[in-house]
Amino acid sequence: MENLLLEMANGEVEETEKFVVDNDLKADWCLDKIREEEAEVKRMQMVVEQKIYQLQANLEAFKSSREQTISFFESKLLEYMQTLHLKPTKAGNYTHTLPTGKIKLSKQLPEVRRNENTLLEFLKKTEPKYIKVKESVDWANLKKTLKQVDNKYVTEHGEVVEGVELLERDYKFKVEV
Repeated sequence: MENLLLEMANGEVEETEKFVVDNDLKADWCLDKIREEEAEVKRMQMVVEQKIYQLQANLEAFKSSREQTISFFESKLLEYMQTLHLKPTKAGNYTHTLPTGKIKLSKQLPEVRRNENTLLEFLKKTEPKYIKVKESVDWANLKKTLKQVDNKYVTEHGEVVEGVELLERDYKFKVEV
């Protein structure tokens, strides 16, 4: 026993051995090992998250630099396109074709800004068919009124609630360190 305690203290017990927790000292040692492993996981997670943050910051700086260059060249192409005498398409767009691509000036649809409350009130008076109504169960409040009998829920009047099934589950083992 003394040998095993020394091995445990030095962290030399391997999983392949027949290690059995058969007393509080060994159980407490297991909790210490779990605590150490969780601390190591947290440390590694922190290092990885810091590295990810650093890499993301580097990527954002790189993208920002490139986007400034792209924006510069796009503005020069827009200036050039405005000097051309192009005919609009049927949709009112302008396109200039070059050997390696196209530059386009496209007419956009108007931006739509809605005030949901005002629009809802308008539709209630004029076109209620365009109003969506979603029914759902208020489970939290319903559950307060139910009683569990065997694997069923029953109302206060003794009626079995349809559409609800209770499934037994095993105990959940939990270690707190």
